[in-house]
Amino acid sequence: MSSMPLSPEGGMSSAPSCCGFTYDFSLWYCPEDDHIASRISERLKKEGFRGYAEHQDHVAGMPVVLAATKVIEASRVAILLLSAKSLSDPWCQRVSQWNLCHIIHCHGTKVIPVCVGVKKAEVPPFLQHLTELEYQTEFFFDRLVGSLRTSRLAARRARRALPSKEKR
Repeated sequence: MSSMPLSPEGGMSSAPSCCGFTYDFSLWYCPEDDHIASRISERLKKEGFRGYAEHQDHVAGMPVVLAATKVIEASRVAILLLSAKSLSDPWCQRVSQWNLCHIIHCHGTKVIPVCVGVKKAEVPPFLQHLTELEYQTEFFFDRLVGSLRTSRLAARRARRALPSKEKR
């Protein structure tokens, strides 16, 4: 069995390394939740994190599936906005599954479900094992920023522990 990640197309990924992240976070959501995604993305970028917001940063003319694959592989943390609309959207469910597949194959990455007006029982079974954040809570941004900082520090420590020729 190969240790290379599966891509959404079902083939093997060509990502050279799980340690060379382009983005601190990628944010996945349905277009109806753009106002929430914008608020989250702007806040995280103000905190100094590099990010990708699905419907804001997609490059015109690039196939959506290919773009999603590349961004998932290039992101240290995937943030999934789970709203009533996204839970019924097949594309949102597919992207969530691709992100989970990526974290299985690439240690050090994580997926953070963010519940927006949905209860834990409404979250798809394949995401229920993850600790979610509630968007409407008072400490949402503190917890989200803290999670991203922790992930960044863990990646730096892991990178320092690698032998020098693996760091390239």
